[in-house]
Amino acid sequence: MYIQRLGDAVKEARTRRDLSQNTLAERTHVSLRTISDIENYRANPRLDSLCSLASYLNISVDAVIKDRKENNGSSTMQQILEELDTCSEEEQEIVLQTLRGLLKGLHTRTENPT
Repeated sequence: MYIQRLGDAVKEARTRRDLSQNTLAERTHVSLRTISDIENYRANPRLDSLCSLASYLNISVDAVIKDRKENNGSSTMQQILEELDTCSEEEQEIVLQTLRGLLKGLHTRTENPT
């Protein structure tokens, strides 16, 4: 099951970025065959290949292994995570700081209602 989730996650992230398998292979220094095998559920990649792909595509290996979609009952949270997955690391940091500010405001409002 993990291999299928990994293959789907890699393919989805690659196609979302409009990358060919060949381009992804060149940019991550992972062989084209490995990428093809991952996307077609025929590979259990080496850790270094997995880390390189996950880093470049901004995929959470933990989420793939634990199947975040299956274990997360909240569709709202899943939508948030999917949106964040399309953001750069810098954009994710901005979103995180904004979220912290919003939550602080909400908590203050509920603790001190007017």
